[in-house]
Amino acid sequence: MRYLPTVAAFAATLALLSACTVTPEAVDRASIEERVNADMATAFGNQQPVSGPVTLNEAIARAIAYNMDNRLKLMEAAVANRELKLSRWEMLPEIAADAGYWHRNKQHFASSEDVDGNESLVQSTSLDKTYSTAGLDLYWNVLDFGINYLSAKQAADGVMIAVERQRKMMHNVIMDVEYAYWMAQAAQRAETRLPTLIKRTREALARSRVSAERGLRKTEASLAYRRELLQTLQQLIELEGNMHDARRELASLMGLPPGTEYRVAGSESGDSIGNPFANMDIVALEQYGLRNRPELIEEDYRRRMAADELRKACLELLPGLELHTGYRYDDNSFLLYNDWGESSLQLTWNLLHTVVAGRDTVDYARDNIKLGDVRRAALTVAVLTQIDLAHSHLRRAQLNYQYALELADIDQQMAQQARARWQASQGTELESIRAATRNLLSGVRRDVTYADWRNANGKLGNAVGFSPEYYIDYRQPLDLIQQQVADMRAAGASRELLPTGGYSPVGVEARQSRIADDSQASVRW
Repeated sequence: MRYLPTVAAFAATLALLSACTVTPEAVDRASIEERVNADMATAFGNQQPVSGPVTLNEAIARAIAYNMDNRLKLMEAAVANRELKLSRWEMLPEIAADAGYWHRNKQHFASSEDVDGNESLVQSTSLDKTYSTAGLDLYWNVLDFGINYLSAKQAADGVMIAVERQRKMMHNVIMDVEYAYWMAQAAQRAETRLPTLIKRTREALARSRVSAERGLRKTEASLAYRRELLQTLQQLIELEGNMHDARRELASLMGLPPGTEYRVAGSESGDSIGNPFANMDIVALEQYGLRNRPELIEEDYRRRMAADELRKACLELLPGLELHTGYRYDDNSFLLYNDWGESSLQLTWNLLHTVVAGRDTVDYARDNIKLGDVRRAALTVAVLTQIDLAHSHLRRAQLNYQYALELADIDQQMAQQARARWQASQGTELESIRAATRNLLSGVRRDVTYADWRNANGKLGNAVGFSPEYYIDYRQPLDLIQQQVADMRAAGASRELLPTGGYSPVGVEARQSRIADDSQASVRW
């Protein structure tokens, strides 16, 4: 019978373990629907609807406020700042409180022996059958404090890395929106003429087929006529698809829900923004880029983190000094003093780690610093190449737009003359359609080359790391963000760039401060 409690406890443990068995379970349909609705609300909820033609400043403002990639980088920066706050608490001493209740079903009697093995005392006890304890202790390890301090510095550099990544993402979004905007505007201008021209080409193709079926036109010239009409129709349909894709790309960048109808406003003459890099030579641009690119500045923070990691590796080789003080309470009636204070000073040293793995740990940290230096040098070469390519592309894009502008004017005049000859029965319908198609395509090509020119300006600014020095708060009303975007673009156009670069740590720290205050990010999203 005395083993019955043990058997009962063992049986209860087995029953508990069997109840905790985990089996695979598929996600139910309700959970999937809930996830879909939640994700759609996160991506497209709380948006101000489009109420009129979208200007370029409004498109950029919508991208800042609603673009998911930009919001993701902002949230990553906010989380990095939260991690920094948590790392600061690791430097504080450890305070532990404990309390316990103890009970025995039999009295704790014991005897003792002297050095010769003889019983020195009769069986006695110094412990109650039931008693309770409590305590409050403070521990502080000096070595852990140093390591945690360096970890906090690394977390602070991690925040600045997140800020640089968000800065780059913001600039990329603005550049992509501007290119997509001008492409969408080209599509909007073409869509007023494209359906009519497609319809006219299809009607001409249908008439040629009827003539062939009746045997009126079976010559090689008639077949070539139909073939050219088909090729023209293919070009027009492909152009129609590209124009639709451009509008959808802009809608996606602005964060609009799929299927949202909108129109863009403005023209290339109404949004003439100067180029702050126009008067800078390639050497000055390269120097500016090496001091301004977010990726290179991120590597500067990474080098500081690697240096702190080396210091941590060296600290781990030192002995640890732990300070302890505390207050204890025990209500055991046999004690003379039921409460007391205690303190201790303990020195610990992991000799095996120091002797065996210490050198490898330090060498690993040093090699990480060297790896960062090589990675930064490789990135420097890549940045210089990007700047050279972007500078060359800008010059070609500007020249290409000038030629496309002149070519579009010529094709427009030729289309008018061809249509006049056809209406006067002095030319063929095919010539009129061919000239109208060339006119439409050259007009679209003019608009596309203009978008390429604007995009080349943005790519050069991206290549040298030129971006606003302040942080636009996405939580503001859309019209206020739009005004800040207009001010930002105007200031960027008129800004005089120094050959040594315009990177401002004060501006980046101000952006970090704004992100640090963004405690409502998770609530909004």
